[in-house]
Amino acid sequence: MSGNVVSQGTCSRRNISGYEGVPTHCWCGNRVSTFLSKTTKNPFRRFYRCVVARQREGESHLFKWVDDALVEEVYRVESRQTIVEGEVEVLVNQEIHDSVTEHNGCLGKKWK
Repeated sequence: MSGNVVSQGTCSRRNISGYEGVPTHCWCGNRVSTFLSKTTKNPFRRFYRCVVARQREGESHLFKWVDDALVEEVYRVESRQTIVEGEVEVLVNQEIHDSVTEHNGCLGKKWK
């Protein structure tokens, strides 16, 4: 197994080498499984590979190292977390604004 095969799959987002994050399916539509490298260059290193790739070695099916995929997934989750934190901050500020407006409205009516 060569480590220079281009990663491809149908998961989160595309990057230069294929798709970011943990792949679930190959470009051909077949599922992806994890395997263990038995090469001297990458002994016991886990990788994702299209299940069809073993039967069709001449074709370029998904291959991706598990550790690379997990790092990409963490970055993707961190990015999404930042977005969600921003959305929560906007909602909290809106709730505070609405509460203050409602409270001020009640005070205004009371003193009229």
